[in-house]
Amino acid sequence: MKFSYRIGSIWGIPIEVHMTFLLLMAFVSLFSFPHLYNFELILLLFVFVVAHELSHSLVARHYKIKVRKIILYPIGGVSEIEEVQESPRIEWRVAVAGPLTSFGLGLLLLAAALVLPGPRPPLYSLLSLTTTGDIVSDLALMNIVLGAFNLLPAFPMDGGRVLRALLAERRKFTDATRTAANIGRLLGMLIAFIGIFYDFWLVLIGMFVYMGATEEAQATITSDALAGIRVRDVMYPAAGVVQPDVKLSDALESMFKARYHDIFVEKDGFLLGVVTWDEVKRFKPEERSLVRLGDLPIKQITVFADESILEAYKILAREKVSLVPVVERDLPSKVVGVVTTESIAYAQEKARYLS
Repeated sequence: MKFSYRIGSIWGIPIEVHMTFLLLMAFVSLFSFPHLYNFELILLLFVFVVAHELSHSLVARHYKIKVRKIILYPIGGVSEIEEVQESPRIEWRVAVAGPLTSFGLGLLLLAAALVLPGPRPPLYSLLSLTTTGDIVSDLALMNIVLGAFNLLPAFPMDGGRVLRALLAERRKFTDATRTAANIGRLLGMLIAFIGIFYDFWLVLIGMFVYMGATEEAQATITSDALAGIRVRDVMYPAAGVVQPDVKLSDALESMFKARYHDIFVEKDGFLLGVVTWDEVKRFKPEERSLVRLGDLPIKQITVFADESILEAYKILAREKVSLVPVVERDLPSKVVGVVTTESIAYAQEKARYLS
């Protein structure tokens, strides 16, 4: 994600913060100085937001769904899951894990507030939904509110995914997505409208919900249409292949003529894989005539001509390459075409037409 920065990882899942989150923390610290209670409260809250998103990620992993990373935004976190299976049973379980975790953490903190020594605000004061000055009680309230907010039946909230899963039990997945997204857009507009009179923060949240519902619907509908387009329908003629003992400078010249940066490597008629432009860039221009292509790391990636273009799209995104060699199932060592980012764009245009 552009403008996001990695701060670590948990159980192999990268954790990133978006630049807007850093700006939020700077804004809060500036306007709460010298009393930094609100800054500390928000910082601790986002620790619990990470726990919320981790629960989604761990349940997704349980169902063999790859999790790319977790990104923290000013209004919460997002778990980037590579593939959400069109299974209502799996979707609602992945979605509901986050709110249940937040509710559980909130209740544990509430219990801690009751048993820890020292003065505590009365429980009824939490009903005002404002900070009390007691960090344990405030974090308890915020976790419960976080869980409840995420259960709103609106994309991209967890409740929207639960709603889609329930609808998908009785209708097509794309129809369920459209209905859930329309409800999400209506709720987003309602939240933003209420925010005009009460709190500008609600306006931002409403806009986020509206845009998230719109993008989710379009992405799902387009992906559904992409699944029906075969690789051979949008692939380009095979790019030139290069032998592994060729100098990198000569290999680049051949590929540039074919208008590609990544390089197909073939030996004795058998495809070895792809050398990516990122690997090429490690060498200065004057060094490239001294390096053999076979000395560089080679990605062993292919897609079958009869597969869905959606599979090629996943490979491009996962491997961070600009092209994927296309092979036939009965001859997987021979390149018959190439899928590029332009192929995906063409397929998406076709998908929009089909949808």
